[in-house]
Amino acid sequence: MTILSNTLALIVVLSVLVVAHEFGHFAVAKWFRFPVEVFSVGFGKRLFGKQWRGTDYRVSAIPLGGYVRVIGLGPDESTVTEGTSQEAPPVGKRWQRALVLLAGPGMNFVLAILLHTAVFVVGVKVPAYELDRPVIRIVEPGSPGAAAGFQPGDRVVSINGTETPRWRDVLFIFGMSAREKLDVEVDRAGNGVFLQVVPRPKTKYDLGDVGLLPDFGTGVRPRVGAVVSGSPAEKAGLKPGDVIVSVAGREIKGSPDQIFTNFVAAVSGAAPGPFAIEYLRGGKTATTTVSPRKDPDGSWKVGVQVGGDLPEVLERFPVKQAFVEGWRRVETDFRMTLSILGRLFRGHASMKSMSGPLDIAKFSGEAARTGAVPLVALMAAISLQLGIFNLLPIPVLDGGHLFLLGLESAARRDFSLRVKERILQVGFVMILALLAVVLYNDLAKNLPTGWWPF
Repeated sequence: MTILSNTLALIVVLSVLVVAHEFGHFAVAKWFRFPVEVFSVGFGKRLFGKQWRGTDYRVSAIPLGGYVRVIGLGPDESTVTEGTSQEAPPVGKRWQRALVLLAGPGMNFVLAILLHTAVFVVGVKVPAYELDRPVIRIVEPGSPGAAAGFQPGDRVVSINGTETPRWRDVLFIFGMSAREKLDVEVDRAGNGVFLQVVPRPKTKYDLGDVGLLPDFGTGVRPRVGAVVSGSPAEKAGLKPGDVIVSVAGREIKGSPDQIFTNFVAAVSGAAPGPFAIEYLRGGKTATTTVSPRKDPDGSWKVGVQVGGDLPEVLERFPVKQAFVEGWRRVETDFRMTLSILGRLFRGHASMKSMSGPLDIAKFSGEAARTGAVPLVALMAAISLQLGIFNLLPIPVLDGGHLFLLGLESAARRDFSLRVKERILQVGFVMILALLAVVLYNDLAKNLPTGWWPF
């Protein structure tokens, strides 16, 4: 059931974002009165549609996104893969064609701002500490933060010149900067101190961690973040959002950095079971019985991801301020994404930090099951990533078409259909190779231990 809901959520998310992207191309092409042959929701075989004012508005068989075909704009991925490219005189002026190509990613940026604005208007629950000033209370022994000389009581002022007024800002930069040397300014008893730290890669998504935390206290309980499909936990009825009270009668509490370890220790101590898990859901206490599964590495697992059940606050703003906050979120994410892409190209970051279709499906499913607001927030983040990715100068992508348009401008002539098709075919192979690597990492991150056939 989880796999089905994840797949449906993925289809909805990608369809909305890709169709919005293609609508950007469509709207500007129509504005310049370019001949638009097809506006398709989905790819592949045409299922049904309507011809109107020279455009075939259709729904196609594969429900993942869509495409727009503008006559004279050049071959695209749909005509190259279908083998239906036809020579046509270039339409409009080059600057007009460039604006048509830019309109797709531009629509994704606008949509990201609008979706984030909507989230901030409705309100989203976030851990309360994220909005607090980043005053360090815990420095984990043996961590990069301890080695760099951070001390309890230090307040993080900036990282690599970027101001960090909240814990959210600090943890975001650390998380996105695994293996990268960072210059950190801290306020120590009124004096500015400059330290250097290299976040260590942590978790299967290669997120950076330096071992610096606020004071959460020791009364935090584990909250279920995700339930593995077909796992003992799913069969027992546990769901994302459940707060674990006890395992086999053993109360589970601790600081956030201890919660996972305490939970694993309780499960291992009660194995092979079956044993009782007491949990909170909607303010009511319930109990279920679980029989853990033994992995090939000898560990006992029930099939859940857990984190700390931290106090939450509703982050909410009036419309005008919500728009400002949405803009700031997109600006921050944009700069950080460019930084990550730069590190990937330089070999300073791992491909594990990239999410593929399996990750996106899992995140979409979890967000959809949590509620509309988390799903809209996720769509905003993915919309921004889609816009940035499409601007990369890789043939087939909008950025590749823009690069080709720049070459034609430099040569002061339009290239032939044959040349453009060959360039797009090379780009198509590059995209497939990238997808293969990302999908391999997806499988490595999402398949349970022992599921690999080799």
